[in-house]
Amino acid sequence: MSLPVPNLDDLRFQKDLVDEARRRIISYCPEWTDYNLSDPGITLIELFAWMTEQMIYRLNRVPEKNYIKFLELLGTRLQPASSASVELTFRLSTPFPIGPEDDTVVVVPAGTEAATRETEERPEITFTTDNRLVIQPPKLVQLRRDKEFQKNYLPRLGVEPCVVFDEVEPKQGDTFYLGFDETQPLNGYILRLVFQCEQTQAVGIRREDPPLVWECSLGDGRWQEITPSTHHGERDTTGGLNNEEGQMVFYLPLSMRPDVVNGRNGYWIRCRFDQRRPEQGVYSESPRITRVEAFTLGATVRASHAVIVTDEILGISNGEPGQIFRVQHAPLLALQDGETVEVEENRNGEMVFVPWQSVPDFSASSRYDRHFVLDTATGEVRFGPAVRQQDGSVRQYGRIPETGSRIRFARYRYGGGVIGNVPAGQIQVLKRAVPYIDRVVNLVPATGGRDQETLEEAQMRMQRELRAQSRAVTAEDFESLAKKATRRVGRVKCNPPDRSGRQIPSGVVELLVVPAVAEALRAGNLAALHVDDKLVQEVTQYLDDFRLLTTILRVREPQYLGIQVRAEIVPDDYRVPDEVAASVIDRLNHFITPLPLADNPAEPGYEGWPFGRDLYVAEIFSLIQQTPGVKHVLDVSVYTRPVVPAEEQSPASEKQEKMLQPVSENRVRAEPDMLYCSLAHQITTTRLGD
Repeated sequence: MSLPVPNLDDLRFQKDLVDEARRRIISYCPEWTDYNLSDPGITLIELFAWMTEQMIYRLNRVPEKNYIKFLELLGTRLQPASSASVELTFRLSTPFPIGPEDDTVVVVPAGTEAATRETEERPEITFTTDNRLVIQPPKLVQLRRDKEFQKNYLPRLGVEPCVVFDEVEPKQGDTFYLGFDETQPLNGYILRLVFQCEQTQAVGIRREDPPLVWECSLGDGRWQEITPSTHHGERDTTGGLNNEEGQMVFYLPLSMRPDVVNGRNGYWIRCRFDQRRPEQGVYSESPRITRVEAFTLGATVRASHAVIVTDEILGISNGEPGQIFRVQHAPLLALQDGETVEVEENRNGEMVFVPWQSVPDFSASSRYDRHFVLDTATGEVRFGPAVRQQDGSVRQYGRIPETGSRIRFARYRYGGGVIGNVPAGQIQVLKRAVPYIDRVVNLVPATGGRDQETLEEAQMRMQRELRAQSRAVTAEDFESLAKKATRRVGRVKCNPPDRSGRQIPSGVVELLVVPAVAEALRAGNLAALHVDDKLVQEVTQYLDDFRLLTTILRVREPQYLGIQVRAEIVPDDYRVPDEVAASVIDRLNHFITPLPLADNPAEPGYEGWPFGRDLYVAEIFSLIQQTPGVKHVLDVSVYTRPVVPAEEQSPASEKQEKMLQPVSENRVRAEPDMLYCSLAHQITTTRLGD
């Protein structure tokens, strides 16, 4: 059991202080006979009782202060805020290429700033691009059929049309390919394809909803389905390649990669004849393409909620140990490559800035090491102290900047927090003009922003770290240290080889990571659960310092199963039915979730759905019945479908809706590494007797 903590603040204002003082009046001052509240003496008693209560309250906080000082002694620092990440789409003022032989290229530099519009309720929120974005005309170089892949129809379109499917009788699965130059990246582009076809062909299909499936290459033989844009001015006008001329626009994913298809290299887009709904119809004759052109309307790049500051002068060294400087903006985000403190030094008669190394503490620093310690919470930069040893000598930890040398921060970023989780379409202000760029917008919500670690969270983290003792051996060690790697980690489950129930080789430790994206889940954005390569790299690199040399780490996202509840309820009399239905949906979303969305009204302290736990239909009945305003629960049915975060769309696509399967048993069975997440629940209300 935990050690008992004495409560020093156990005296109440009225019962223990005021009333007790009034009872002692007769013993210490018998001449005092008026005990009414109007008496000035009673007023003085209440005043001193209030002062006494305040002193006892402050006294009771002394153990908490000692706890904080103990954390400081252990070198504990609050983890910095994590910045939200978003895909920013830069639209061109005119499609590229501008002319037949045009090769105009637009470059959006890394660090380009875009922001939301400032309002009275919300300040401006700035995002900066993570990488350099190059937008150039796409080079379409191949048009091939799957049955004659060795033949490139593109240079022959002026001589003969390309019959994209089987010429005699089109069959489902027939495919044609568009190949783009592999030396020019196409990932993230807004691609417009203009087709000219023989109008008399491709009969038997519904032009507004043709039986065509489009996909792009992801490398290593993998493909991702892409859908033509439905935005205004970008709708598919090809009529299933049946119109004489038409166009379609695709927003290509950032994960698109070149691939080798039947020995041919390139960025590939393929179109497959696939009837998914009877009303789409089938091709009785194959479309015949006579001309195809490709244009780019813009491109997408990842950006982070951060403001970049470069070459900020912190001050001038006085040559003494233990110097402290502060940056102008705090808190800071975790340092990246190239973000460090630089100190001016004399090299061959010339004053130059030399980068120093950030370390967690000076315990292993010698007097010659160019080390500094950064507190990201306060923006405080510390240089090595001088500590007197037991024999009376003084030891210098870390090098001292020379007297009179300037100290600067070469580059740092500040920002982050949940305020950066802005909805789609909010980032519209380009802070600096870029040639040929008309506008910028985020077509998807920003996710991943998390506030700086609180003191309570740091206390709980240190309890886990003290048990781990800076080494990763047990499953709990790996889970605890993975949460410390970055604030972007929400939950972790470790699958060691002997308990996972999966085919994990000996010596391999598998970590299932759930990103900290509660804000996105609250908005129904399941795509935010995707674990990207950057997060995998951050967790892996951090754990490399703690794992055994013979241990191999494997970091991935869990399996997700989407749960949709369809229920019919009877609301209480005099309650608004829509409000009751909304309350039921809110409870279901807070219960069936991989991350805690907020204080769960159904179960305080809820941390999200447990890994591998089955869901019983009876639990849904009970949860709905306990919702305030629900009188009766008439019927509950549960539907499920697999959720792959990288392929999720918001709102769910028609294809995803058709994947829903009813649950015939009294429970939904879960795999050991599976989590449940809520889909769009459907709650209908009725009145008894209707």
